[in-house]
Amino acid sequence: MDVVITHGRKIVSDEVRALTEEKVRHIGEHCPGLDRAEVHFSEEHNPRISDREYCEVVMSGHGRTLRARAAGQEPLIAVDLVVEKLEHQVERAKGRIVGRSQPRHRVAAPGMLYRKVRTA
Repeated sequence: MDVVITHGRKIVSDEVRALTEEKVRHIGEHCPGLDRAEVHFSEEHNPRISDREYCEVVMSGHGRTLRARAAGQEPLIAVDLVVEKLEHQVERAKGRIVGRSQPRHRVAAPGMLYRKVRTA
């Protein structure tokens, strides 16, 4: 997976970059169709807002686009929140893909519902 990390005015440390890239790649392993991720860090300039650090991730590939944005007091907190949101979206997207590829379940005949099971 190709991970591109950008930032606004504030420079993101190498530690935050490495952890973010690792977490985003881990999400990409769960859904192999996603091949590109863009991570953007920004900061809110209003001093009255306590969660000032924003992290936005856009993952795309094979006609799917997943996007999540979260705010936290520190960049790593924002990354953790975004990862949770993306994991939920990946589960839903993967469920839709697998649901389409599986054959439809057949309805059992009325007599088959109450069939006795032998026990030894």
